[in-house]
Amino acid sequence: MAEAGQAPQKANKVPHQGDHDRVASLSLNADGTADQHNPEIIIGKDEAVEFAKKQFAEQAVSAVDVAERGASTGTEDEGEQDASIAALKEKHDAAAKSAESAAESAVSSLVKS
Repeated sequence: MAEAGQAPQKANKVPHQGDHDRVASLSLNADGTADQHNPEIIIGKDEAVEFAKKQFAEQAVSAVDVAERGASTGTEDEGEQDASIAALKEKHDAAAKSAESAAESAVSSLVKS
């Protein structure tokens, strides 16, 4: 199993022909590609978009936390901590907004009309 931060090993690509995975929600690889074989969203588009927006935003915010804070927190005085929390919140919000746009695009490309 890969450790966090490791690049995944290149796997043999499965051809996108024949049967495919029918899903209500996506599972993504670290590079943002779908973890299913030629996935098809089988629930309503609006519901799938809302779920994916939440999922993508949570993953993006978590990535910001790891990049900004790592595994440890320092001992800061209260004023510095308030400023750093506000700055981190801004980064969270920006990451979430970007992720929500990516989620909408990903779901839209997979919904069969």
